[in-house]
Amino acid sequence: MALSFVDIPLELLPIIFDFVVRAQHLASLCLVNKSFNEFAIQRLYRRVYIYAWHTEAAKSKVVLLFQTLSNYPLLAQYVSRLEIRAFPKALSSSSYSDLLDLCTRGIRNCVNLTSCAWTRDGSLESAILLALQQCPQLKELEINGRDSGYYDPNILTQFSKLSRISLIMPSAQVIEVLPSWISATGPTLRNLTLICQTSSLITDTLLESLAPSMTELDQLYIIGCPKVTHRGIGEIVSTNRNGLTGIGLERLSPAFDMSSFNDICKEHRAFRRLRSITLAVHIETPFQTWTSDVTELLSTAPLEILQIYATTPTAKVVIADDFWRTIVTMHGSRLKRFSIDRMTISMGALHDICSRCSVLEQLFVVTARHNLDDVTRCFAAARNLRAIHVNFYREVDEPEERSMMKDALRIVQQCPATVTQIGCDTRVWHVRREVRMNDKSELYTVPTLTGYENPDIPEQFLVARGA
Repeated sequence: MALSFVDIPLELLPIIFDFVVRAQHLASLCLVNKSFNEFAIQRLYRRVYIYAWHTEAAKSKVVLLFQTLSNYPLLAQYVSRLEIRAFPKALSSSSYSDLLDLCTRGIRNCVNLTSCAWTRDGSLESAILLALQQCPQLKELEINGRDSGYYDPNILTQFSKLSRISLIMPSAQVIEVLPSWISATGPTLRNLTLICQTSSLITDTLLESLAPSMTELDQLYIIGCPKVTHRGIGEIVSTNRNGLTGIGLERLSPAFDMSSFNDICKEHRAFRRLRSITLAVHIETPFQTWTSDVTELLSTAPLEILQIYATTPTAKVVIADDFWRTIVTMHGSRLKRFSIDRMTISMGALHDICSRCSVLEQLFVVTARHNLDDVTRCFAAARNLRAIHVNFYREVDEPEERSMMKDALRIVQQCPATVTQIGCDTRVWHVRREVRMNDKSELYTVPTLTGYENPDIPEQFLVARGA
């Protein structure tokens, strides 16, 4: 007797459903029968999100979401991760008050919430923060740091058991309470991210005041803070007890001295556990000295992820092949992600990366479009690639219109069958393999591209953050 999908043993359903990423598909699974509903509904509500590209429907989405969370506590208890990155602002006073009340009631029902992101400028209110404080499992908080009178920054100091804090564009008032907040949550804090554009509020002096409270930190990411030099970052890494596992130093002061920072890290063995590093290099930087210092800085790190980009997108930024060759020699057996953006890399260096990084899974590069065939031949040497992203320099004689999908297909047709994701410039696709039969009844596969379905923002769009 033929078996149908609904005859699958129940113990296999959670394993299968973990591979379903689209909310629409999970919602459909909930409608199959009671058994499917029991497992699928937990995954449907485990992570709920409203992104910036939902702007046109943000009002209705936010209202419907929080109506559900406030009216159905049994569903709200499944929510572990809440991301509100779009929020309606053009509302009447009474409508906004009603929506705010709806949000706070919904949040209080999320008793198992562990992570919250509320990043829309001007949408975070004191009432929201107070409701989040009533979520006993909350460990991660990502917020817009521009209070602008909408919320009281002093409330932040009452979040005392967070393991991850991410602040976007913090105001002077939020910066003022940051030392006391970090002091309160320091024993549990493992990840700190500060994202600005060109803020002069975050300085070496501020970081030095935070350092004594961040001795247990694992990951540190500082972006867009032109008043921060090696002195402030050096104080944090030198007081750290266990050594960082991840660090991002992006668009900091041109006065950041990599040589002095290297000396500090060597003295304290600060990078003995480092697995991930993101560095942004200024176009004025003396590259020979900088690459020498970075090579030494990473010499003892068990590195798995290396991301380097220029602060100004230009083909004039060229790092010598010797640097890439040395990095591959030291870390090639461990490197899983290699990202090189806004700077030129030679075909020889790229081929060396692809052929000698034996466990490489993600590769992000920039090239001229006329070099695409050569770049693709390099990719073919990487036998374990999962994700590729290529950004193109705009060439003078390049036509205005071009098919990025054709470029992407051109790449994957020459790449290993392990590749499941491909991107070109601002587009990303999933790679599917269709099985076909030739005239000799032999089976073969043909790569095809389908829309990107994962709710996570592709990693390549997070490399040059805020630039």
